[in-house]
Amino acid sequence: MGFFGFKSSREVEEEKRQAAEEAARKVEQTNLTNLNNLSKGSQLNFAIPYFDVFDPRLQDYGVPVAVHGAIVYAIEDMDLFHSVNRNEAYSDETFKNKLRGQLTKFIKSVVVNAPIDAQIPVVQIERKIMEISELVQQRVMPQVEKLFGITIRSLDITSINIDKESRGYRELRALTADLEKDCMMAQHNAQISNFNLNNDLQQDMLRKQSSLNLDAMGRKQELDLGGQEELQRMNLENQRETMRIQREEMQRASRLQTEQTFMGAHQANLNAGVLNNAMDNGINAFRQQPMGGGMGQMGGVPQMPGMGGAPQMPGKGSVPQVQYFIGINGQQYGPCDWQKLQQLVQQGQLTQQSYVWKNGMAQWEFAGNVAELAPLFQGTAPQMPGMPPQMPGM
Repeated sequence: MGFFGFKSSREVEEEKRQAAEEAARKVEQTNLTNLNNLSKGSQLNFAIPYFDVFDPRLQDYGVPVAVHGAIVYAIEDMDLFHSVNRNEAYSDETFKNKLRGQLTKFIKSVVVNAPIDAQIPVVQIERKIMEISELVQQRVMPQVEKLFGITIRSLDITSINIDKESRGYRELRALTADLEKDCMMAQHNAQISNFNLNNDLQQDMLRKQSSLNLDAMGRKQELDLGGQEELQRMNLENQRETMRIQREEMQRASRLQTEQTFMGAHQANLNAGVLNNAMDNGINAFRQQPMGGGMGQMGGVPQMPGMGGAPQMPGKGSVPQVQYFIGINGQQYGPCDWQKLQQLVQQGQLTQQSYVWKNGMAQWEFAGNVAELAPLFQGTAPQMPGMPPQMPGM
């Protein structure tokens, strides 16, 4: 200690040093307390006063806008925090003030550029708070975390206010009203144009579809007509085949009838020959017997006219002059004279049930019903029961 109770300079310097060390210890202790608090998380509310925001369509009119919000942050990596803030001796209040200042700068930058970056009209910026918050989170949070070495758990914009009494807002509102009206009219016209275009496209599609349907129906009708024609052709072929079979059956029946008639005529000829022989033998025997009374004086019984031995068929001495047409197997045949008719009867092709006609007759008639032709069928067997007569034109 110096003279008269005064401290020496060395003692004074030592006291200053001790006081500085004590202050440093207190600051360090305070910082450790603050860091412990920050590691648990801290919230900071901020209010950015009015600043001008310009609509990109009308750069001459700035509109005052104020932004309010809150940030929740924490220190999760102490080493990173110390490395970033190693030259700083932050208190809780000084740290918040610096953080608030940086937030104000970054958020104002985002809001001012929002009308251009996000195409948000300034007069509608109050209603676009969610879009502004997303822009702030995307652009501000990474910068603040890197600048302060902290972790931001949330950063929200709670309100955006426009000074509606400002001249800039009134001027902008008046101008944008006309722009909005024109925009609405343009949108309306565009919608009408799109509607007309869609309507024309739909009409064109309907016409094309209708044309395709008509073509398909036409092709189907053609196919149906072709199928009907084919069906008609098949039916006609079937009818022709049926008629051919019926005609063959009738021709076969006619041949059988002709054969049976021929056999009957042949049997009748045999019977007539036997009868003629018997009659000739009986007449000769009668002539050889002696006659008594007046018979002997006359020298015998005179012969009957036309009897020269065997009996003769009626009309045998003269041949009728006739010209007949005959229906044979559905075909017209003729004209035929008497000899030809006799030949056809002998062959069995002309029977009493055959149709005949000649000039002077009103219509075709069965040969058996024509009296002039009756001599042709004497001694012939009649047609078998159940055999159909031959029709003219078959």
